Amino acid sequence: MTSTQSAEPQLLLIHPIGVGLSSRFWDRFVGVWERGNDTAVMISPDLLGCGTAPCPARPITPEDWADPLIDLIQEQHSGPVVLVSQGASLPIALEFLAKAPELVSALVAISPPGWPVLKQNVSLSRARWLWRFFFNGAFGNLFYRYARRRGFLDKFSRNNLFARADAVDAEWLQMLREGSRAMETRWAVYSFLAGFWRRDWEPQLTGLDIPVQIIFGTDATGIGSSKSWDDLNQRLRTYREKMPNASISTIPGRNVLPYESSEECVLCIKDWIAALQP
Repeated sequence: MTSTQSAEPQLLLIHPIGVGLSSRFWDRFVGVWERGNDTAVMISPDLLGCGTAPCPARPITPEDWADPLIDLIQEQHSGPVVLVSQGASLPIALEFLAKAPELVSALVAISPPGWPVLKQNVSLSRARWLWRFFFNGAFGNLFYRYARRRGFLDKFSRNNLFARADAVDAEWLQMLREGSRAMETRWAVYSFLAGFWRRDWEPQLTGLDIPVQIIFGTDATGIGSSKSWDDLNQRLRTYREKMPNASISTIPGRNVLPYESSEECVLCIKDWIAALQP
């Protein structure tokens, strides 16, 4: 876990789930923030199944990911915190909020899923079927070994995550390679791919009564290929319609803004938090 001990505000950084991803995803973001001599506290734990956290060999749900974060904040007496989610870790933040709203002062959602994905309710029976027949066996073992190869990680990052191919640097690829070295980390990835996080999150998100900031990259896309995904303009229009009280903005980059566009991402969040201060 990365943390600095200082005064308010306090940010709990929730990293995305993916091959090799852990709290190290936030290293550049935290480094840029701290260079500004800011007094904020950065709390960036590894999620269950990632990095140095325990890796249970079973499906992991947003509730499972949120519970240790709540425990951490309660033990450190760190609340209330600003939850900062990246990508599809937004449901983890929403579960945190549902269980411990008193520990949260605001929410920042960076590159959240498109609204159709966010509200699509995937049945648990389908997720369990995928887990049983694809991920929890020899196929899952072999696929993870393939997915953590440098060539695959490089191509996937260029095609899906970064706006500029040259931004997929050696540091990024080495981080993913080291983070996926332990085969046990596949369980978190497969929990995500099977869809144990996929349910209708619209009521929880639109029902929030705390300040919310949403940040998209100017080149934001869906992950992979699908004709049903919304483009950036559609995404912005829908979020603004569904969440009229949220602060919604764009910065350069695609889908991993805290890493690809660290300085712009930090500045955007700092300015918003500063505007919230009395």
